[in-house]
Amino acid sequence: MWFFMNTCYVLTILSFLLLLLTALQGYFSFLIFNANHPTFALLTVIVYLFTETLIIFFFVGIGVSIKEYIQAHKANPDFHKRSLAIKRRVYPPLLLNIVLIMTLFITGGAVDTGHMPGWLHGTLFCISILHFLKAITVQHHSFRESTAIVLEMAGVQRPEGIF
Repeated sequence: MWFFMNTCYVLTILSFLLLLLTALQGYFSFLIFNANHPTFALLTVIVYLFTETLIIFFFVGIGVSIKEYIQAHKANPDFHKRSLAIKRRVYPPLLLNIVLIMTLFITGGAVDTGHMPGWLHGTLFCISILHFLKAITVQHHSFRESTAIVLEMAGVQRPEGIF
């Protein structure tokens, strides 16, 4: 669980940096690893989508693990209810951000072919990156709450000041 969660954090940071780098490349027109803006944007979207899919599966997996633990150990079903509440809170902004980033990528093609003005694509980028920051915040709090549930189920007190 810890490796999986930390991998999500590292990939989220990488995705954020790649999105910023792609935006700078689109604005200033320079090559990165000999790749132009559309090519580098494709790499960025692939990393981003992999990251967000991994995060979705983290919460699916932890929910299943909590449910199986409760069934096997006749534990308090409140743990599972709390994990469901976390999913209800994290999925909407996560999925909306996926839609925004994919729309951003698609409109990049429209700008590249001259079917959409660049300022509209730039505005969508600003909206998408701000929403991504909000989604990251929700994801972080959801990771914390999920970890707290697992620790509580194991009977371990979380040290103060951590997280």
